[in-house]
Amino acid sequence: DPLQKDVINKAKNLQKLDPLQKDEINKKAFEKFNKDHNTAVAALDKATPSERFEAPGCDINPWTAEEQKLLEQALKTYPVNTPERWEKIAATVPGRTKRDCMKRYKELVEMVKAKKAAQDQVNTVRSKK
Repeated sequence: DPLQKDVINKAKNLQKLDPLQKDEINKKAFEKFNKDHNTAVAALDKATPSERFEAPGCDINPWTAEEQKLLEQALKTYPVNTPERWEKIAATVPGRTKRDCMKRYKELVEMVKAKKAAQDQVNTVRSKK
């Protein structure tokens, strides 16, 4: 795959750079990843008329720290195999619907994946020093 070869070549070239240059390149790569990822998510939201106003960064009703805490606790309380799991989770977060909770969960999963991917990239570059 040409993309994989390109990534491998760039990684090898990064090994030859000084640490400050590596940090700057990693920072720019992560910013580009976030920008590209958010653009793709926003495009998907705009393509679905019922969700066109729910693009990341445009949330008209952001989650509070308390709501986040309640959601996380409910996710632990009601494991994946729980019947009517999302209804029960939503019932523990006042003012939030089943759909709100599911959407927030998906956003959190994406954030964790993005953070892990960025960390993996940093670890890969560091391990090749």
